[in-house]
Amino acid sequence: MNLCHAGLLTSLLLASAAAQEPVKPPLTPRIITATRQVTLFTGLEKTMLQAVQKKDKNALDGMLSDECFISIPKSDPLDCSDWADSVTAGDFALKSFVVRRVSVTDLGDSALVSFERVQQATHGAKNLNGEFFVVDLWRKSGNSWKLASRYVSRMEIASPEPAAPPKPTGKE
Repeated sequence: MNLCHAGLLTSLLLASAAAQEPVKPPLTPRIITATRQVTLFTGLEKTMLQAVQKKDKNALDGMLSDECFISIPKSDPLDCSDWADSVTAGDFALKSFVVRRVSVTDLGDSALVSFERVQQATHGAKNLNGEFFVVDLWRKSGNSWKLASRYVSRMEIASPEPAAPPKPTGKE
């Protein structure tokens, strides 16, 4: 195989590999009317974050199921009662937050809720400001909803497109 064909084959393999990744659709500036469920769960998410801001452990505990856990990349799952203790402790401060782009999937007695959270927060001297993608599983408990599990990941800026392979010079 000559170098020209090898370069073409490499380009095709790279294009094929890149095509397997999900494509991020562009954001559209359209107004989307919130469904009743989006309104309900946006309110629950905001109420939970306000309880964290106010360090209201009783309110927070009342929103958590007994089996609730939180998963964060590169760490072990955290029991929600331990999480509630840590975010209502004196050295954690949630200064502000925004909940946006809420999506709800109705599963009957459960609901899968995903959203983006922007926050300004500190833990002692550590800055915890940032944007996070959150997926929550809520379960119906009597007449109320309780958080059953939460998956949180910091949103990172996507890396730029991979550079095209260098053109063969004939000297390789």
